[in-house]
Amino acid sequence: MAPRITRLALLAVAISGGTVAAQDYLRDHAEVEALLSGATLSGIYLRSQSAYVLEFHPDGSLVDGQGASARWWVSDSGQYCREWLSGRLAGNKACMDLTRDGDQIAIYSNGNRVAEGTLSR
Repeated sequence: MAPRITRLALLAVAISGGTVAAQDYLRDHAEVEALLSGATLSGIYLRSQSAYVLEFHPDGSLVDGQGASARWWVSDSGQYCREWLSGRLAGNKACMDLTRDGDQIAIYSNGNRVAEGTLSR
């Protein structure tokens, strides 16, 4: 019986691959707000493999490396939310999950890793 359980556990790990358990997402509103406020995130948007920069201003404004502007906030559940006000994504509004490993941040949309980068001040 034990070898079957071990095989099932290994299969579950293999299937999960790069997914993140929901408990690994940052969920503390104050922690996420303090992490992003005044910081710059430089990284890769994974869907297009394109470089990006996001500047999170303490007043809730957000600017990307192309000059597009947005507003950002943290939801009650600790998700990073933003609404683009200009640029090619104007009108796009979404809340996403974050994970952190030191200065490395990953952004998840509906459980899929969509961006990653380095956070700096």
